[in-house]
Amino acid sequence: MLRMSRKPWVKWFKKLLKYGLFIYACYCVVDFYIREEQVAEAMAIYYADQEACQKKLASMKQVPILGGSYVDKTLVPEFYVGMPELANKKACLANTLKGHFWWTGTEIRSYHDQSVKPIPESWRLYKLNAGLYTKKESTEPHERGYRHVNWPDELIVKLKNYPGLELWLNAPPPHFKNEGVVRTFVITGWSRRDGTPRLINCDGLIRPSSEEELTGKKLAKFSRTELENLDFGKLSFFCTVELHSFDFSGGHGRVSLRLSSLREAPGMLKFLSDYISHAVITRK
Repeated sequence: MLRMSRKPWVKWFKKLLKYGLFIYACYCVVDFYIREEQVAEAMAIYYADQEACQKKLASMKQVPILGGSYVDKTLVPEFYVGMPELANKKACLANTLKGHFWWTGTEIRSYHDQSVKPIPESWRLYKLNAGLYTKKESTEPHERGYRHVNWPDELIVKLKNYPGLELWLNAPPPHFKNEGVVRTFVITGWSRRDGTPRLINCDGLIRPSSEEELTGKKLAKFSRTELENLDFGKLSFFCTVELHSFDFSGGHGRVSLRLSSLREAPGMLKFLSDYISHAVITRK
């Protein structure tokens, strides 16, 4: 009797479970489409706000950046200043300064400058991609890059063909311990706020050149005299000045160059930092 009386309940429970699962599945499908519509609506609003911000920045002579400063675009016409960022969904800010440019040896010229044809062989091409923000004074040491203010004289190699650049070695040359550091060039006379040096990393030297096969491994076998007289000529390996080695009063950036432009890089980088800094307006 007990077993027979249970059957209606089991049947009823199975039906309830079946319809419950069906209703839940319908709910999930409806919820999915509602969420999809909400996401699509939010993205549409976001892109509309971004476009409006972009147009606003394009129409301004002085564009605001994070932290309350401004960049005068007319003072850096060689570069694109923009990439809108909506801070707190309200403030329309520019967060990027970027572009290719020529260094003539005395000034910066736009990559798209058509006034000089052909481009002089002495001009060097560089690329800057910088983030814009109001810098605050800090006494904290840099966390990246070389952390030593000084280096033993016997481990420093001054490069005769690259004024303003040195190699800081791990061991007196030649030595295998120098394989990793002979690709890193130390800029002299222009240290960071904590006194540590700025660097140019030529990691393109990891790959052998079909012409010279100048890899870090081969350079580590050079004597001091050979390193002092090092000359890469027109080799076009890539080099990079990372964010922690290039800054200005309105942010920091990454500078890309070719090995053939290494000789002119120290003077250009100092000039570039001052040049962009003059376009940054800090308002109190």
